[in-house]
Amino acid sequence: MSLDQIPTSFGFRANKPLRLRLGPWVDVVLISDAEQIQWLNEHPDLERKLDPSASVVHRIVSRRLYGDLGFEGGALPVFRSRSEEQRAAQQKAFDKRFEDLRGAPGEARDAIGAFIAGEKSFDEIGVQVQEWAGRLFKPHYKSTRELFEAGRLLAGWPSAMPWKTIADRANGKLARAKEAIAAASDNDLHAIHATSIGMERVARTVRNLRKAAQVSSKQALSPDDILRECLVAPPAVLRGCKREVSAPFLDRPLGTQTLVVFLVARAFALSGDLDVAFLADGWSRCPAHRVVPEMLRSVWHAAHHDELNDKPLLSTINDWSRRWQRAVS
Repeated sequence: MSLDQIPTSFGFRANKPLRLRLGPWVDVVLISDAEQIQWLNEHPDLERKLDPSASVVHRIVSRRLYGDLGFEGGALPVFRSRSEEQRAAQQKAFDKRFEDLRGAPGEARDAIGAFIAGEKSFDEIGVQVQEWAGRLFKPHYKSTRELFEAGRLLAGWPSAMPWKTIADRANGKLARAKEAIAAASDNDLHAIHATSIGMERVARTVRNLRKAAQVSSKQALSPDDILRECLVAPPAVLRGCKREVSAPFLDRPLGTQTLVVFLVARAFALSGDLDVAFLADGWSRCPAHRVVPEMLRSVWHAAHHDELNDKPLLSTINDWSRRWQRAVS
């Protein structure tokens, strides 16, 4: 069973951490509470980069994330250590660059909005979404069905079944997908991530929005309320421990052999906080934590033929609305 398939009721009582242990070989902690995720994520001894020597689980996961999904420029940004100065500088630069980039202007917004409204039917809306994601980094990015399928393969790789990863390594499918995505992105690691792992969740969200648009009662919901229902958050984010870590909500400390799994999608579903879906309050926040929700709000409005004459004002209202909701919840 992959992390995407864990039922919301599986082993969770009062939203407490769930620990799975098998002697000295397996020690996995599942965290689904947003505040606990925030607490652990900010702990200086929790780290993105996993030590393959820590356990068998660490070794298997490391191969997938840093070996299979490694590129000429190294690991994808989403898997890089918090201590890497280049990663931190690039994230800060993208935060600033995306700050004033609102919505999905032009043909992309109209095409995705028309799909949500049911006015157009594309063989795969993911091609449109991948192109939008690519153009955040490469203005002339052009997607195709083949490129989209390559991106989907990479997006599903971390949670793919072992027999599938073995086969796709052996038959060269993984290598071809990486080569295609890297070439289309000019080997830009941020663009590679956006047009694979990132775009797949956005594409699934757009499909959810299309289904919601067919329900008359949903059309009265605010853009943020509809996103709380339709947004597809990452199912899981992984962390390792550099040394023993104690937390007030854990019965026993985490060790270097512990694999910490943040169940982000479940935490988002329980909290209803859009920032949780992007870990927006921490060092590891997605650089697109503003631009993606703004695009989705924009195409939801476009699907209903609404005009957004003042996007910065709309964004400010949405920001204050989210802060108020979190303050009183």
